[in-house]
Amino acid sequence: MNIGSEITIVKVFLALLMPAGFALLATGLCRDKNAAHTMFMTFFGSVIAVAGFWICGLALTNSTFGISHLFLRNRAYDPDLYLAFVSFLPAVIVATCIPIGALAERWRLKSFYVYALFMSMVLFPLFVRWTWGGGWLATFGRSFVDVGGSGIVHALAGLCALAGVLVIGPRHGRYSKGGAINPIPAHNVPLALLGNFLLSIGWFGFNTIRSLDAGGASNIDLVATTTALAGAGGAIAAAAYMTITTRRPDPTLVANGLMAGLVASSASVGLVGPNAAFLIGAVGGLLVCLAVSRLDRFRMDDPVGAIAVHGLGGLWGVLAVGLFAHGVFGANANVRGLFRGDAGQALAQIVGCGALLIWAFGGSWVFFKLLDRIVPLRVEPEVEMEGLDSPETGLLGYPRSERSGR
Repeated sequence: MNIGSEITIVKVFLALLMPAGFALLATGLCRDKNAAHTMFMTFFGSVIAVAGFWICGLALTNSTFGISHLFLRNRAYDPDLYLAFVSFLPAVIVATCIPIGALAERWRLKSFYVYALFMSMVLFPLFVRWTWGGGWLATFGRSFVDVGGSGIVHALAGLCALAGVLVIGPRHGRYSKGGAINPIPAHNVPLALLGNFLLSIGWFGFNTIRSLDAGGASNIDLVATTTALAGAGGAIAAAAYMTITTRRPDPTLVANGLMAGLVASSASVGLVGPNAAFLIGAVGGLLVCLAVSRLDRFRMDDPVGAIAVHGLGGLWGVLAVGLFAHGVFGANANVRGLFRGDAGQALAQIVGCGALLIWAFGGSWVFFKLLDRIVPLRVEPEVEMEGLDSPETGLLGYPRSERSGR
């Protein structure tokens, strides 16, 4: 194993903090009666994602792989094969975890297991094949560019979450028949913010995994700098918006603003400078604040804001490449956005967004509708009212004496 491979492995280990962050974030933002269930979905969903990607996911990501790579079968030791598998793990696990928060507090475990296999074996690997794997989006006219996965990972999963929310419906009591929106408070905001911290740390590994250019030289310093600034921009923009509109910063929305900034940063890492990164993140944070209330108006119940953060933030990150890429560094030195005089790249990014909407949202909607007929997505009404912890997992997240009664 060469030094580049060793560095990649270290980045992967750092990025694997992200599932822990998702687990804490989603659990904290949901109610205490569903804590064990929400935490377990993220925990076991990560395990299923690894298994599904091992079964056939990796084999579908690239045309050079095939049937011989199912279950990672190969006749001789191939370090490149195993490095490819490990380097994809953070992305496939993150993609699998993102919809959990959107469908939390009413998702049946049996149907969740099937979904996790669908994401890791079909939905994510095939889109990777079309993009990072050198498929049609990477070769049709101007190449679609998404360095770190704003679209390939985050928008794909966020749009999948949107499809799932439309099929499963809102939580009981979230919206009244008259159209009123009934708040369902998070049971542990500090826990959610701790998850946000872990996600932020893991993001430096996530964004830098693919930062080695074709010549092996690394611009990891630029990638890390722009990642940090995009996250800061998202959080500051969300805090400013909430303070102006409500006179108080909502900690959960500020945290989601940080996440949106990081999501938006991933596509353009290494392609933009610090100022553009901060602006990209700030726009992402602002979009989340605007989107959350709009989704509620359409009765799209997303307990953690995954659709706004990852779906909308991811699409914005993809489009930002077509606007701000400056064509200076690494293997993508020829990538220049509209503000650098190249409208062609902006058009390629728009095509990529269209492909995501059709494949990630459309494909997921069909999948969830079919699955709902075979293995219902939603638990029974009485289970949802009582809490999913004991009926679905056999354990309570909190002892009855410590439950708040929500």
